[in-house]
Amino acid sequence: MASDTQKGTALALLASAQWGATGIWVALLRDLPTGTTLVFRFLTAALLLTVLLTLTRGFQRPNQRTLYGGVLLAAYYVLATVGFYLSDVVSVSLLVSTSPFFVMLLRVLRRQPVAGREVLGGLLAFAGLAVVLLGGPVTAPDADQGRLIGDACGLAAALAMALYSQAGSRLQGQGWSVVLIGCVLGLLVSVPFASPAAAVPDAGQWGLFLGLAAVSTLAPGYLYPLACQHITPTAATVVRLSTPFFTALFAFLVLGAALGWHHLLGAPLLLVGVYLTLPNERRR
Repeated sequence: MASDTQKGTALALLASAQWGATGIWVALLRDLPTGTTLVFRFLTAALLLTVLLTLTRGFQRPNQRTLYGGVLLAAYYVLATVGFYLSDVVSVSLLVSTSPFFVMLLRVLRRQPVAGREVLGGLLAFAGLAVVLLGGPVTAPDADQGRLIGDACGLAAALAMALYSQAGSRLQGQGWSVVLIGCVLGLLVSVPFASPAAAVPDAGQWGLFLGLAAVSTLAPGYLYPLACQHITPTAATVVRLSTPFFTALFAFLVLGAALGWHHLLGAPLLLVGVYLTLPNERRR
């Protein structure tokens, strides 16, 4: 039992680190227009996954729920990518990690019971959000407006992931099909926004797209559900809260980006608050 828990925790931690690198790949691709990055991210991931599913014969016939999940996943990928483009990657990673907070809000809207610790967690998470959103460095008006839009996209991505997680129990056996549909839909949505005059990615940029698709899109999409087979989904979600820490580490090592005071103050409030909003497994 202990080894099973250790294996599940290790898998969830590895998936969290891979998701944490997402913003770094995107930051290194900022020389390309946003629409172009979106197109080649989805195209690369869809091609890799199509080859994988063809070789393993792992594609399942999609149904209406699979399409619904694919729409939410495409929305998550698009919004998170745009957020990383326009704002600093650590802030957006923190905002994306608030999806359990939105799950709790959805329960409140449905008039489902919410424990006192979850309410306290919601208040702490809201305070942390305020610090992260309002405490950024003062920049030029255009840059500041772009940062606000990027932060808003990060929050919208968290909401999309919250809705996706609610549908997760009805998508068993359809995981890869959902990811493939999400990538295809994301590609179709992104193509109209790509600049026809934009240059085709060079060899280095293609390498970044391969890393973004394989390491931070497909690999964690496989490892995280596998982790949930060894530990509970709630425990896996707790481990996933480490994603912003990996993003901050990679941002420092690769981009040379240091944390601001709003990160150092807001991150503990936000992450502790999100942790408290998670349902108590024993009570459930």
